[in-house]
Amino acid sequence: MQRQSILPTSDNKRVFRKLTRRETSIAIVFLAALLLGLWLPTRIIVSTSASLDHRVFFMTTPNIKRIKNGDYLVFRHDDTTFVRPGLHRQDQLYIKKVGCCPGETLKRDDSNHFLCGLTVIGKALKQDSTGRDLPQFNYNGEVPDNNYFVIGVHPRSFDSKYFGFVHADEIIHTALPLW
Repeated sequence: MQRQSILPTSDNKRVFRKLTRRETSIAIVFLAALLLGLWLPTRIIVSTSASLDHRVFFMTTPNIKRIKNGDYLVFRHDDTTFVRPGLHRQDQLYIKKVGCCPGETLKRDDSNHFLCGLTVIGKALKQDSTGRDLPQFNYNGEVPDNNYFVIGVHPRSFDSKYFGFVHADEIIHTALPLW
């Protein structure tokens, strides 16, 4: 195995020798690890909310045409019509599961259960844990194009039952659960 060196020559030129196969492999692994280390943290999101059944997600570029029920979405929802003070920040990211997609029938029954088609996807509560009234999203009909009804798995999840549809323009990433 040769060592990499720069050898001065009589005419003041530098001569570079080639890396050995082992040195080339080490350099490639090092560069790949460096690039992955710079890229990967920007693609991981951790949910501290009890409203989801997973905590760590890998974010991917959303393909709006391929989003289906059960997919996780990372979004910013800026419509504060249904938001109580303290539950929303301008820069806040939400992560929720798709409960009902465009073209599907969304119905809210008399007992505040939301159904997508014939499947119950959640129940809107009238009050929060402190007894304050919660905003209510009332909708019966087909989910409009480019809109998604998103849900959490916890009964007290702050989701579309309270703030309404998430528009495709608000979606930043789709998310794949890792843990």
